[in-house]
Amino acid sequence: MARTILFLATSLWIQSIFSIAFAQNNRESKNLDKFNVAYQYDQNVPMYCQYRVAVGTAEATVFLKVSQQSNEVGLNQIYYEVRPDYEKGDILQSGELTNSQQVKAENNVSYYRFTIPITEESDYVFIFLEGSFQGSELSYRYDIPLNNELNFPLTDLLLMEENEEIPIFESYLPQDKAFRLVAFYHQDASQVFTYYYNHTFEPNPPPMAGASADVQKSLQIDSIFPVQLNQSISFEQEGLYFAQIDTTSLSGISFRITDKYYPRLVRAQELIEPLRYISTSDEMDAMTEQEDYKPALDRYWMKVTRSQERAKEVISNYYRQVSNANQLFTTYKEGWKTGQGMVYLLYGPPDEVYRNAGEERWIYNEESNLLESLSFTFVKVRNIFTNKHYNLIRDEDYRRFWYRNIDLWRKGRKQI
Repeated sequence: MARTILFLATSLWIQSIFSIAFAQNNRESKNLDKFNVAYQYDQNVPMYCQYRVAVGTAEATVFLKVSQQSNEVGLNQIYYEVRPDYEKGDILQSGELTNSQQVKAENNVSYYRFTIPITEESDYVFIFLEGSFQGSELSYRYDIPLNNELNFPLTDLLLMEENEEIPIFESYLPQDKAFRLVAFYHQDASQVFTYYYNHTFEPNPPPMAGASADVQKSLQIDSIFPVQLNQSISFEQEGLYFAQIDTTSLSGISFRITDKYYPRLVRAQELIEPLRYISTSDEMDAMTEQEDYKPALDRYWMKVTRSQERAKEVISNYYRQVSNANQLFTTYKEGWKTGQGMVYLLYGPPDEVYRNAGEERWIYNEESNLLESLSFTFVKVRNIFTNKHYNLIRDEDYRRFWYRNIDLWRKGRKQI
C-alpha cells in the first residue's frame, strides 16, 4: 500500500513538473502578437486579472488582482515574463507566483504583490493565468507595458486603499472615497502636486469621420494644490486629477473622481450624452435644448422604438453597454467617450483581439456582424495621462456597417 501511494505521488509530481515545463516552453516559443486575447474584454470570462505597477529606476513593484467568477474556477498557476517586445522569444526574467506573494484573498478574489528588476530592455511584463473551469483548461495572458517609446515615463505613485496595502485598480474613484497616494521609490518625498481639470472631454467621432477626438495638446488647469503622501484624503469635485512628485518631469498618475453610481449613468443629462452615437443631430438638439431633460429623454425613446416594452429592453441593453464601456476603458475621460469604448458600446465584446506594441486589432466575425466580418484597428498614442490611449483608424468603408448597426439598435434588434 505504501509503495502504491509513493508511486502515485511520484507519478503526480512528475506529471505536474512535466505540465509546468510544457506550459513554460510553449509560452517561450510564442510570438505573443499572434494570439487572440479577446477574453480581456469579456466581463463574463471565468477568470480575469487587473494590475497596477509602481516603476522605479532599477525595479518595479507589480500588484495583481485575480478574480474568479465562481467556486468552480480553479487557479493552478500565475506565471510572469519580462520581455523587450511581443514578437521575439527573448525572456529577460520569469517566475511563478506563490502564496508568499499573496497579500490578501477573499470571496474568490486574490491580491498579489511582487517586485522585478528592470533594465532599459524591460518594456513589458506578461502575466499568464492558468486554471480550469467545468472540466476545461484555462490559459489567459495579460499585458503590462513598462517604460517604452510609446509611453511617457511611468511613475512610482499609486492610489492605495485607505487602510490596506492594496492599490485601487480602477482609474476612477467615487466622490468622498478615502484613499492614499503612495510613492514606492521616492523615500524622501513627503507630498505631491495635484492638478485639477474641470474639463468636459468630447466623445469619439464615428469611425468614418475625418476628425479625431484626441486629448487636447493643452488643458486649462483649474487648480493646483499639494497632497501629503501616505495620508488619508478624499475629493469632492468630479473631474480629472493628475499628481506628480516632480513637476518638471512628464511622470505622474491620473485618475477621475466620479459620482457614486459610476460606471453607471443615472442623471438624465448624463443619459442623453451617449445617445449621440445612435441619434441624429436634430434628435440630440431636441433633448439638450429642453429645461427638463427627463421628459425629453422619455419622448426620444418612445419616438425611436415606438413601443413601451421595446423601449424598456433597448434602454436596458444600451445603458448596460455604456456602463461596461466605462468600466473597461475609463482613463483620463469616460470610457464610453473613447474610441474603443464607442466600438464596444455599439458592437459588444470583440470575437478576436490581436495586440502588439503599437496597435490592437478587433475582429467581429460573421455571426456577430450580420454575416460579414468586420475589423477595427486602434493605434497606440503617447498620452501623459494614460498608457492605454488608442486612436481608432478611420475609413469610409465603415459607413455602411455603422449605420446598419445603428438601425438595429433603434429597432430593438441588436443582440449583444
